[in-house]
Amino acid sequence: MRAFDQKILDLLRNEVGAEPIFFVGLGAFDFQIAFGNLKRVQNLQKVDFSLAGQDYTWEEGASATPAWLLINQTPITVELESSLSIRMSFASGDWVRFHTEESPYECQIFEWTTLNRDGIGVEIY
Repeated sequence: MRAFDQKILDLLRNEVGAEPIFFVGLGAFDFQIAFGNLKRVQNLQKVDFSLAGQDYTWEEGASATPAWLLINQTPITVELESSLSIRMSFASGDWVRFHTEESPYECQIFEWTTLNRDGIGVEIY
């Protein structure tokens, strides 16, 4: 797929600061959250977490990460740390870092319920 860029950062900044996370899923093959107009923020490769003062990393497989701590947290900022990582910070001080890589397979998917009048918008990285 492709690396992160300013376009995705601008789209994400429109979503932060308003509504809390209402869905969190952490499985063997992906990590997902949903909030606001983002129906799905799905990572299939690697996610770093700082939750309640502890650091965690998820990379495919079972994880002891207490991802449920993200429920009802409100994202307040997103930063492009590099072309391969975006960090989302929460009002609590916790944060999540989403990783991608340039490869033939998707690593990160952002799905909006509506991005425009024509229907659902999806950005794949």
